[in-house]
Amino acid sequence: MVLFAEPEKKIEHSPIGGLDLKAQEAALRSGPDVVVATPGRLIDHLHNSPNFNLASIEVLVLDEADRMLEEAFRDQMNELIRLCAENRQTLLFSATMTEEIDELASMSLKKPVKIFINENTDTALKLRQEFIRIRAGRETDREAMVAALVTRTFQTNTIVFVRTKKECQRMQILLGLLGIKVGQMQSSLTQGQRIESLSKFKKGEIDVLVSTDLASRGLDIEGVETVINMNMPKHIKQYIHRVGRTARAGKTGRSISLVGENERKLLKEIVNSNADRTLKQRLVAPEVVEAYRRRIDELEETIQQIDEEDRAEKELRIAEASMAKTQNALENGEQSEEKRVWMMKESQVEKQRKRDEIRQLKMEAKKKAHAAKTPEDIAIEHEAAFHVRAAKRARHTKNRRIRAVVENDSSRSKNAKTLEKKKSSAKTSLRDIPLVNEGKRGVQKPSFGGKKKTDAKKGGFTSALASVSKKSVKAARHGPEDPKFQKARVAHRMKTKKR
Repeated sequence: MVLFAEPEKKIEHSPIGGLDLKAQEAALRSGPDVVVATPGRLIDHLHNSPNFNLASIEVLVLDEADRMLEEAFRDQMNELIRLCAENRQTLLFSATMTEEIDELASMSLKKPVKIFINENTDTALKLRQEFIRIRAGRETDREAMVAALVTRTFQTNTIVFVRTKKECQRMQILLGLLGIKVGQMQSSLTQGQRIESLSKFKKGEIDVLVSTDLASRGLDIEGVETVINMNMPKHIKQYIHRVGRTARAGKTGRSISLVGENERKLLKEIVNSNADRTLKQRLVAPEVVEAYRRRIDELEETIQQIDEEDRAEKELRIAEASMAKTQNALENGEQSEEKRVWMMKESQVEKQRKRDEIRQLKMEAKKKAHAAKTPEDIAIEHEAAFHVRAAKRARHTKNRRIRAVVENDSSRSKNAKTLEKKKSSAKTSLRDIPLVNEGKRGVQKPSFGGKKKTDAKKGGFTSALASVSKKSVKAARHGPEDPKFQKARVAHRMKTKKR
C-alpha cells in the first residue's frame, strides 16, 4: 500500500501506542496528513485531545481487518467508525479474509468491492516450506534443533517464532551465548525496546529476531530470508501470517517448522491447503542434536543467572518509572492533568445506565416520602435519631474506666467463685493442687469440702513456690517441666499427707 500527498505538504505520522501522550498530542495539533495508530490509542486522543477529530477524514484504512472482529476490538471499531466522517473511503486489508469480514464491511462500507489476490489459505508462490518431525518423547529437543539450525545454517536475516514470552527470553539468552547477534520481540518489553529491536534487525545490527506472535502481523521487514517455527501455532491463519514475513513482493524465502505428535492435525491442514505446492521434510542428525543438547545443559546455570538479572533490571525499571510518575504528580500538585475519559463497552454502558436509573428512582422516592411528612413526624424522627446516637455513645464509653480491685474471699462474687471451681476441676498438669488466695495474713486455702484452713504455716504447694527462701527457689526455679520441680512437688504432697 502506497500513500500519496501533495508535494508541498509535509507527510507526518503520529507514534504508535505506548509512547508519550503529550508528544502525540503535539503531533496531532500540527495537522498531519497521515495518522498511523492502534484503535485504542486513536479513540483515546479523540476523547481527550483538544482540537482533534475525524470530521474531515477522507480515507480510513483498517489493516488486519480479520482481527478487528475479535472481542477486544469490536466495541472499539464501532466507536471509531461512529466518530469518522460519513463521506469517506474505507479500505480493509488482510492476508486471511473470512466470511466474517462481511459483518465489518456491512458496518463500515457502502457498496463494497472485494479484491482477492489469492485464496485465503494460500502462501507465497516463492516460499519453500520445510518441516522437521519431533518424535514422541523428544519434545525437549526443540531448543537443541533450533540452536543447531541457527548457528550452523541460518545465521542471518532469520525470525524465530516461539509460543510464550518466557521461551522468547530464554531463546534470546541461549542464542546470544552461542555467539549469535540476537534480539527479541514480546509484549513484556516497553514500546521503546520493541522499536529498538526492530530497528536493529532492519539495519542488520542483529541477525536473528526471536519473537512471539506479536511480530507475525503488520511487519514489512525487507530481506527476511528464513522463518523458523519452534512451535506450531494453534490455527492455520496464524501459520500463514508467520511464514508471510518472508518471500514478500515476489522474493524467495524459506520457512522451517518443528512439528510434534500433537501438531500433526495442523500439518495435515497445511498440506491440504497447499496441494499445488511442494513441501519438504528436513532432517537434523541425531548426533548433532545430542551435541547441542549437552552444550545447552552446560550453559543452563549461566542462562538462569542472566534471566534473574534481566528480571531484577525490569523490576527496577518499573519501580523507577512509578517513582518518577509519583514525583511528577507531587511537583505539579493542582496543575496535574485532568482525568482522561475512556470508552466503555456496550455491556459496561448498559450496567452503568441501570445503576443510574436505580439510583434516580431511589432519590425520587426519598424526596416524595420526605415531602409527605408533617412537621410533627419530622420532629419525632429527629428525637428518635438523637436517642439512637446517645445510646451508641453510652455503649462506647461504658468500659472506658478501669478500676483496681484487691480480691479476697469476702469480696468475690458468686460468678467468680463458680469460675474458680471450673478452673480447679479443669484438666491441667497441676489439677490436684488446690487454688490459693493471698490475704492479709499469709495464705488462705479454700476447702471445697466445707471448712477453710486459715493457718498460714499450712500453705499449699503454690504458696511454697512463692516463697523466696533459698531452698524453695532452688527447688522450683526451672519450672513445671523440670524433673526437680516434679520431685519437689511429690515430696511436698507426701509431707502434707503425713501431717
